[in-house]
Amino acid sequence: MNHDPRFPLPDDDAGEWAAQERALAEERAGLAPADDAPLRSYRLIAHVLAQPLDAQLPPDFARGVARQVQPVARGSDTGLERGLLALLAAAMAVAALGALVVYGAGWLPALDQGPVGELLTQPWAWTLAVCLGLTRVSRGWWLEHGQPA
Repeated sequence: MNHDPRFPLPDDDAGEWAAQERALAEERAGLAPADDAPLRSYRLIAHVLAQPLDAQLPPDFARGVARQVQPVARGSDTGLERGLLALLAAAMAVAALGALVVYGAGWLPALDQGPVGELLTQPWAWTLAVCLGLTRVSRGWWLEHGQPA
C-alpha cells in the first residue's frame, strides 16, 4: 500500500495500488463499504491490520522458543561431519610432514640463520606451542560436553 514515487509501477500494478490506497483511505475515514469486490477485500485487510492483537504473547515467549530451538541447533553437527573434519585435519598434518621431509632440506637450514631459527631451537617455545594447542583442543571438547567455561 506504500509506494515510492522514485520507482514507477508498471501499468497493471498501478490500478491495484490505487485501489489499495483508496480502500485504506476509505477505511480510515469510516466511509461505507463500496460495491466493488476487490475494494471490499482491500478494506477488510486494512481493517484487520488496524486492529490490535487479540492475545498478547506470554512474557517468557522468547525463552520458550529458544528452548525448543536449542536441541535442534546442538544436534545439527553430526558424527559424520566430526569424523570428516578429523580426517581432513589428519590429512593436512600428514601432507605438512611430507612437505617437510621432501622440501625441508632446502629451506630448514635457512631458519638457523635468523631469529626464527633461534626461537625454534628453544624447548620452551615448543612447550608453549604444545600447551596452546592442547588448551584449544580441550576447550573445544570441554564446551562441547556442556561444561562451563
